Amino acid sequence: APWSMAEAAGVASLRSMLEQKASSYNNNQRSYCTDHTLKRYLRARKFDVGKAFNMLTATLAWRKEFDVESISMLKVRANGETGKVVVRGADREGRPILFLRPGQENSKDDHDGNLKHLVYELERAMACMDEEHGVGKMLVVLDLQHYNMSNAPPMKTSRATLHILQDHYPERLAKFLIIDAPWLWQGFFTIIKPFIDKDTVTKLIFVNGKTAEAKREVLAKSLELNRLPKSIYGDMDDSVFFSADEYFSEEGEEKFRKEIIMQRAAIR
Repeated sequence: APWSMAEAAGVASLRSMLEQKASSYNNNQRSYCTDHTLKRYLRARKFDVGKAFNMLTATLAWRKEFDVESISMLKVRANGETGKVVVRGADREGRPILFLRPGQENSKDDHDGNLKHLVYELERAMACMDEEHGVGKMLVVLDLQHYNMSNAPPMKTSRATLHILQDHYPERLAKFLIIDAPWLWQGFFTIIKPFIDKDTVTKLIFVNGKTAEAKREVLAKSLELNRLPKSIYGDMDDSVFFSADEYFSEEGEEKFRKEIIMQRAAIR
């Protein structure tokens, strides 16, 4: 969609504020600040340029401190070995799908390692977007089957995850499908809900049908069932959906990125 005058003016104002601090930013920070990025931060702060600037500069500082660009698949593979966070396939709008499967947790007390792995997967999802053609968001599928006290992440990690998603990846969430939320998770959600911004709450869709068929019907509205593994009510064999050796290889990363691009092209 063409940019509105308010968007164009906001981006120009934000850009000129950034220019004044340009000398303090490194190349990675500068290349992060595309016009699309500036527009996302403006949107997240209801076009208040001052607030958007504060939010963006906080992200630039965080990306440098967290050393986002240096997080490689080799560094996160041990945390990702079970496929608990996976970027795979496109939804019905051509957006990449990020799968979160806490029931596959394998390193719940490795706070820093799990956050690094999450950020690696978020960046991998970004690389599969196409902002020039209006695809700058992702669909998140949270599969809460097998979620219990033994694999639930500590509250500290949950809060940090929420902070990273809301403050450093604004306007990236299209929809959030929550499958088979048990009573335990609903209690946790009640605690964390006050920390979730109101716009995000409206994007949550709970998939708790009485039967597998009822759940498949809800899921099918957002994505084709052949892009979901059988373990999440889909039609794809789980061994095809994820194998660590393939997923954490350069060939696999490129293969799955191209798969999303091809699926998006088929919609158009």
